[in-house]
Amino acid sequence: MGTERGRPLIAFFNYSDLFEDFFPYYGVDQQTFATRWAATSNHTYLSLLQREVGDVVWYVFSLRPQLREARHEVVGCQIRFLRASVPRRLLRWGMLAGGAGRRRFGRREERATDPAAQPAVADAGDATARRTGMSRLYRTVGSYLTMLSGPLLRALLRDRPDFLFVQDYATGRFDALVLLARMLGIPLITIHTGSRPESYLGAGLKRFTIPRATRIIVSGSEEAGRLVERFGVPRDRVRIIQTPVDLRLFRPRDRAGACREAGLDPRRRYLLFVGRLDERPKHVSMLIRAFADISGGHRDTDLLIAGDGPDGPWLRALAEELAPGRIRCLGWVGDAEMLARLYNVAECLVLCSRHEGFPTVVGEALASGTPVLATRVGGVAEVVRDGVSGWLIPPEDPPALVDALSRVLRRPDLVDTMRPQARAMAEARLDPAVAAAALRECFSRPAAALRLTRQSV
Repeated sequence: MGTERGRPLIAFFNYSDLFEDFFPYYGVDQQTFATRWAATSNHTYLSLLQREVGDVVWYVFSLRPQLREARHEVVGCQIRFLRASVPRRLLRWGMLAGGAGRRRFGRREERATDPAAQPAVADAGDATARRTGMSRLYRTVGSYLTMLSGPLLRALLRDRPDFLFVQDYATGRFDALVLLARMLGIPLITIHTGSRPESYLGAGLKRFTIPRATRIIVSGSEEAGRLVERFGVPRDRVRIIQTPVDLRLFRPRDRAGACREAGLDPRRRYLLFVGRLDERPKHVSMLIRAFADISGGHRDTDLLIAGDGPDGPWLRALAEELAPGRIRCLGWVGDAEMLARLYNVAECLVLCSRHEGFPTVVGEALASGTPVLATRVGGVAEVVRDGVSGWLIPPEDPPALVDALSRVLRRPDLVDTMRPQARAMAEARLDPAVAAAALRECFSRPAAALRLTRQSV
């Protein structure tokens, strides 16, 4: 693999247990994923780890791996594909076969293609789960079965990584990796990315597995407190780190120039959403409905939606129905330069999430000098100070969102005064150098402690 064994070797596992269950929604094939695609907070963290801490290998399970291994051109880590275990493939085949049978009666096909046939907004995420075969039972069983992998065990025994690094502790994948880490004597570090206890898969095991992580990285004090009080995690094992931002790329720019480069009219004002079109966590429909409510009173303003995902078709149809011509759906924007321009043309970034860790887009917007209007979830309130660098509202409160959007658009002078404060917050809290130092600490002390333990045995 070309790793330098003078540096720690870090084996990384992301949240989704199969490549096919997540990345194709964003138009990303395996070759692109393994070499160029770098549009998530995982890529941000792995870039820092690769540069500042050690060599990273990202293990990805696939039903049909199209390549074995590649070095990512942006992140610098190795991407290694492993074929999913036979039980996992059989589970997937059984779920898809069952779905095909039900579609013969037309029920699921109607839900998948006709927005009018969608359930109430609160259930839209569940509709997505049903029509993609991703029921809770399927996801729970699948997340455990994926780890029954001979190729994975052989790879870990051969490579002997110094650390296992796991995205979130909400699935059976985490539980299985905790067991593997104990068997192999490897420290396990996990990073919270927005899950809540009510969404955990295999929730009954979490009281036993979560406290056995060597380090847990969280984005805010709320999650840190939950780990300590509800799961009995020793406080000294929890580290608060917000996703860092490239402060040189994401910076304040001339708005008129950014509008021209983004193909937008500088005479108009824009509200901006950036993220996955996944209704269950992101609640994008609440933003679409709120904007439709206020659009008549602010005819100089449009809503830009940059993103894609499993609920994309339904949300785009909803936008066209409620505010035709006023909501521009831009699709997934993978070009960081274009994202930087979009932040700079916006009055504010708007997020209506039901739950989050710390969204990378919040940091990018603040670094660009763009205030953030967001729900008070996850680590958002750590850097979005109400009335200073943005505005905070309760989750799932449409009237509060309508009121906040109206206030933003009525007070452009207030937005202008917030811009330098937003940038200052990003410089103080989201500098990559700060995050790199914290990560070096996380990935060094556990190894030293483990070596001492081995010596004392």
